[in-house]
Amino acid sequence: MALQSMLNDLQVYCQTWGLKVNTNKTKIMIFEKGRHTSYNFVYNDIVLENVNFFKYLGINLFKNGHWNRTQKKLAQHASFSLHNLFTVFNQLELSIGDKFKLFDSMVGSVLNYGAEVYGYQEGKNIETIHCKFLRKVLCVKKATNLDGLYGETGRHPMRIHRKFIMLKYWTKLISLQNDCLLKRMYNVLKFDAENGLSYGGNNWACQIKQILNDIGMSNIWINQEHITINFQQVKNRILDIYKQEWYSNIRNSSRLSSYSIYKRSLETEDYLNKVNINKFRISLTKFRLSSHNLAIETGRYENVARENRLCTNCNLNVIENEFHFLLVCPKYYSLRRKYLKPYYCRWPSIHKFEKLMSTTNTQMLNNLSKFLYFSFKERTDNS
Repeated sequence: MALQSMLNDLQVYCQTWGLKVNTNKTKIMIFEKGRHTSYNFVYNDIVLENVNFFKYLGINLFKNGHWNRTQKKLAQHASFSLHNLFTVFNQLELSIGDKFKLFDSMVGSVLNYGAEVYGYQEGKNIETIHCKFLRKVLCVKKATNLDGLYGETGRHPMRIHRKFIMLKYWTKLISLQNDCLLKRMYNVLKFDAENGLSYGGNNWACQIKQILNDIGMSNIWINQEHITINFQQVKNRILDIYKQEWYSNIRNSSRLSSYSIYKRSLETEDYLNKVNINKFRISLTKFRLSSHNLAIETGRYENVARENRLCTNCNLNVIENEFHFLLVCPKYYSLRRKYLKPYYCRWPSIHKFEKLMSTTNTQMLNNLSKFLYFSFKERTDNS
């Protein structure tokens, strides 16, 4: 009876707005887990087709109520857009900023489609597409640390952006009149959320409540009907918490031990726009993100103990890490004198290493990238 009433309401709604319903193609889906219940529902003497999934406004809904396959479908569609975007990159010389804008408009819009309702999900397949784009832009290998990718480009995971979308939609939803159908449905979810009914974590209102709790703004949830919500303030809090998480990750990563010396903030690096010759810029990027073939990195693949990843290009019997390669190893003495200031060539130290890798001076960045390019080239040619 409830279903019949809903169908009647739908018909009245469609008639009111001049919409037509094709009853010959009407389908029904029963949300359930682990079962395959089948009933013969009839509407206007037409038997409704019982289906396992249904596409509504471009979003795939599955009978188990989970969103994993939905985000997979979105990632598949976005991969086609990403391929077309890469074709554009191969034909045009674009700045890093322009590439980011094109990705957000052409691919990100697909990845985040419908995020208002499924945005709380982890979305591994969606993030795979995002990271594929970042690796392509930076020209680094697939195994490059993800926190390094975000740090170098100043971007954050798509899951963070989906939270923004959910909360922005929520602020609009709670401002609706109570007789609005959407608001009435939200009030049902809210009532259940406040009484501990999460539907196995699928209660949308519970997800909003959890996001606000996680960022220490549970007072907004409690007083949502009586206060004006500052969305920008909430957004900034989410970003601040993520930045702290990101900084902790690079500090605790053995792969990014050198990177953490000079990387302090989550923002796009200056050299990406100041080093205009691609081969030089790529050399600097690979060096910064440990996407290179120095012993400190290749030793990981062969399970060599860190203290045994020694430089084979000199007799100093020390680990071949980024600091040694850039400022110490005698093999690159002449190139070092050619491209780097004498200050960095005499009495090398971690402080000088940090200062050089943190520079924003255009000439120094270009010289540094040239030194790295020709040093790695010499190293490869002699291997």
